[in-house]
Amino acid sequence: MQHPLILISSSRVMGNLSMSRQQSALYGACLGGAGAAGVLYTGGPSACLAARCDGLLLAGGGDIHPSCFGQSVQNAALSVDPVRDKEERALFEDFYRRRKPILGICRGVQVLNAVLGGTMWHDLPTELPSDVEHHMPNPPYDLLGHEVDLVPGTPLAELMEASGEGRRIAVNSYHHQAVREVADELAVMAKADDGVIEALYRPGSRFCWGVQWHPEFLHKVDTRSRMIFKAFVDAACS
Repeated sequence: MQHPLILISSSRVMGNLSMSRQQSALYGACLGGAGAAGVLYTGGPSACLAARCDGLLLAGGGDIHPSCFGQSVQNAALSVDPVRDKEERALFEDFYRRRKPILGICRGVQVLNAVLGGTMWHDLPTELPSDVEHHMPNPPYDLLGHEVDLVPGTPLAELMEASGEGRRIAVNSYHHQAVREVADELAVMAKADDGVIEALYRPGSRFCWGVQWHPEFLHKVDTRSRMIFKAFVDAACS
């Protein structure tokens, strides 16, 4: 059996002599457990990579620059990398154009929304304060932080219901930016109790999902997290 090849987006780390790339090894472990092989993005033409790879995982990382969704910087606490923003836009557009499966995690769901024309909350604690803990303060992050409600009839709700799970699931949480206005091409799959959007998908796509939480941290202890990666890999096999 041939394993689908999934491209994993990466962070840029500037050193004294050169720039390096990094990403959590948990993404590769999750993809491997679901039957795929992950390869780290280290640069190169996005169109070529989209032609060679079977799917794209837009991984977690730093903040998205507000210019990506037509706004200016309003919070000095943002940790941005405009180069990564540009790279991930190109990767998304080329995989999307080829109708390859795409999964966005944390920052990744925000990238999906921003590239397709949606907007963002820059900083939840200052713009939309609530009792929901969206930024778990300390590791380990394989603990559950809050619950989300799944929207009936959406792919994530159907996936969970088919396995006997309900429409309300517990997730971890490690973010301060979030989706605000949803891009026209996307639809909501999950919300937190304070109304913050926790998952999106593109109706009509083979697989174009994004979740605001981190299933890679939970995959060893949470069946639902493994199910998300399996659904993604299965789509990349089809």
